[in-house]
Amino acid sequence: MQKTNRSLERGLILLRQLELKGPATLSALARHGDLPKATASRLLLTLVEAGWVYRRRNDGLFVATLPQAAPLAEPDRGRIARAALPYLVDLSEVTGLAADLVWVMGVGVLEVVESTRTAQIGGVDPKVAGFRPSLVFSAPGRALLAACDPATRARHLAHVTRLDSPAERLAVTKGQLANELALTKKRGYGQRAAGYWPQSSDYGREPMDIAVPIGTQGCLSLVWPAEAHEADEVAAANLMQLRETARAIGRVVGP
Repeated sequence: MQKTNRSLERGLILLRQLELKGPATLSALARHGDLPKATASRLLLTLVEAGWVYRRRNDGLFVATLPQAAPLAEPDRGRIARAALPYLVDLSEVTGLAADLVWVMGVGVLEVVESTRTAQIGGVDPKVAGFRPSLVFSAPGRALLAACDPATRARHLAHVTRLDSPAERLAVTKGQLANELALTKKRGYGQRAAGYWPQSSDYGREPMDIAVPIGTQGCLSLVWPAEAHEADEVAAANLMQLRETARAIGRVVGP
């Protein structure tokens, strides 16, 4: 009987788990594969170097980046984050601010796929990858909706009105969001609603951010503690660089 490659089998187990369950920690993958963490780490490093797995900068989680014969149900988070990360890092170095990359996962659904946020005294929540911001109250949500054609915007908002979020439904149905989107188009960037600080990311200082669209498939944000700067001050200094970086990411990520 021909022997199989045990290391390959173990690596495929980890890869399959990432494909089925989504981003995971080293510890969780080691437990799933019944492996010592050192062994799991070596296998994952090999998969990362081969381009089959991406390790997120923001939270250290591993993400599958598998070639697919058929379209994915959701965009390939790992591929997008890997391609965009150098641009995020450069943007943060130039502006001195954290950058979030937010992508459309489906109708009405956004997700932070990578970020340059780090833990700092007096800073905002550093672990944001995987968070799904509001289309109505977040800067990326507003930037995206303002960039969409009317039909696409209507589909996104139809999803919002079905959610169990009275505040979001009220903003949509009472015209508050329409007014904000008109303002977003006029100034050229989305701005977080004052006080929008979800419980899932309430560590650290209250955040503020501005965002610009990457086509209609994603958004790029600059983030800082709200008490440190006014949004228009940050936009005046950095909006041109933010737009240029968004365009560059759009080119490397593709449709």
